[in-house]
Amino acid sequence: MLANATPAIQDIVLYALNTGSRIGEIFSLCWQNVDLERNLINVFSPKTQKTKIIPINSEVRRILEFWALGRKNEFVFYNQKTGKPFIDLSAGLELACKKAGIKGVTWHTLRHTFASRLLERGVDIMTVKELLGHSTVTVTMRYTHSNLDSKVAAVGKLAGNCYNPATPCPKMQQSVPKVSQIRC
Repeated sequence: MLANATPAIQDIVLYALNTGSRIGEIFSLCWQNVDLERNLINVFSPKTQKTKIIPINSEVRRILEFWALGRKNEFVFYNQKTGKPFIDLSAGLELACKKAGIKGVTWHTLRHTFASRLLERGVDIMTVKELLGHSTVTVTMRYTHSNLDSKVAAVGKLAGNCYNPATPCPKMQQSVPKVSQIRC
């Protein structure tokens, strides 16, 4: 999809995948809310009417530094031909997906991908909740998509850690008394 997108859409997709921001938050992001010295972004969400803090990783920093070079107004992302802020890029995203043979991807899909990738990499659900700007973990749970590999790895962490006298475990047999030695 990225290979088939315009440079502006590529940057906004990568920004969304690395921040979890809503498309409205991206379109309304102003330079006054970007702190490159501290690597933080203060994002005001029109949807929740709250501000959240997003750390800047290396990919987001690269994108922000590029957009700062051609800065024409207070908005971070804007139409470079007109100098005006973006209003809607759904058609551009859809075209890139169509060229790539991908269906069903919207700007909001990128937010779900952000949450799922964080959880796959071991980030706790409360941190994901805060990064997404959700009021409750219940809302965040709708954004997380556990996959089979994650489930297999999770259950695999239990193997060899439980003692069952009916199923001998060589590791534990040495330190665990035999059932006949246990008094009730």
